[in-house]
Amino acid sequence: MEDHPLVQLHPIAIQLATVPAVAIASYKALNVWRAVSALPLNPHSSGPDAPATPSPTSEALKQWRALTATKKAKKIAAFLICFSLGLGFHFFMVYGLAKISSQFVMDAIWTVILVAMYTGSIRYASDIALPTPRSVRYHRAKPDAPMTIAFGFDCEAKMAFRIEVIRLLLSVMVAGGITYSTWAGYTYFHPILGAAYVTTIIATLRFPLMSVRRIIQVLSGYLILAPPLSIAIGLLIDHFSGGSENKESAESEEKEGVTIASDWVLSLLFVFSDIFGAIVPSVITAMTLRFEYSLVNEPVHRPTETSTDAPVRIPNEYPSFPKPIFLSSLFALLSSQILINMITFVFPDIVWLGITPLNVYISIPIVFGGTACAAAYFGKLGQWWRYTEVWIPSKKSTDSPEEGHKDTDEEDAALLPMEGKETA
Repeated sequence: MEDHPLVQLHPIAIQLATVPAVAIASYKALNVWRAVSALPLNPHSSGPDAPATPSPTSEALKQWRALTATKKAKKIAAFLICFSLGLGFHFFMVYGLAKISSQFVMDAIWTVILVAMYTGSIRYASDIALPTPRSVRYHRAKPDAPMTIAFGFDCEAKMAFRIEVIRLLLSVMVAGGITYSTWAGYTYFHPILGAAYVTTIIATLRFPLMSVRRIIQVLSGYLILAPPLSIAIGLLIDHFSGGSENKESAESEEKEGVTIASDWVLSLLFVFSDIFGAIVPSVITAMTLRFEYSLVNEPVHRPTETSTDAPVRIPNEYPSFPKPIFLSSLFALLSSQILINMITFVFPDIVWLGITPLNVYISIPIVFGGTACAAAYFGKLGQWWRYTEVWIPSKKSTDSPEEGHKDTDEEDAALLPMEGKETA
């Protein structure tokens, strides 16, 4: 790349762009939660006297026997083709990519992969400027299948298709243009890639049951257990590999025949490392916004007998309400990113800290601690710590109506404002 010297943008520019991205993603996740919280917490269409449904296995076998030989062959062929493509891509990325000797081919492969990934995140983030009316509902593929959340368009199909095509084309143009500018030696647009990816991850990250306490406990346990486990695994590998001298000689022989992607491709990959430290703790930041929204709104009364086919429209407007704890969490996130770059500036030998996953050892404690301190300052620490969201009802609550009401009452109670609980 002598013709196009790379002007590498400082990581702090990408990391600072993650803060407004987290704020936007938190509001987008809040709007989805507002719609999901209006869905039935215990959706079921069969009463207590309804006949027992067959198991998924027996039902699948029955449907399989009813197919003709031609349709069976087509299904088997489609499965084998998809499985072979997925397995082939996996083996290629693990073993084949390292064997490529052509720099042009290596860069072209990574360019296609990165453009596809960034196009998806930019397309999702473009919903801010070109929103498509959407709705959400609970969905079951079969009577005994697990419950899932299904999204659909809440407008005419032609209009939705037109908007989606425009967003996709614009996203491809933006992702391709940023990739081209990076190839030309300019990385000034990388914050757009980082912000779009953070928005996509935080706004779409959801589990059937989300709890502030559980998420903090899991991530804290990871921070505590990861170092000793990594050291133990490294010692075992070093022991069974025959010592460090043999390992160094083997690595030097392998490096001679390995083609590494160009610097401009690596700079696109490093965007993920720059934003990783902000993505992980921002899960709690987004939940904190939903927690404060629940404090100023009426208690959530979720229906229990509604059909799973009844969709609820996802609002596009951003509600206004007091959110001091959420703003404190955003400030803690900003402080953690600034602190990481200050450390790398004062100690140049650990410049790798800002572009490796190890920066979560700074961002997670600061964001979690800052959010908890703000919650304690405003007298909401206990309520924030116990805050829980039920995105998808548990299977046992959807199987039996009587037990389901009991289970959902306990889970639903976690969604109510704490003031309402104390007066109950």
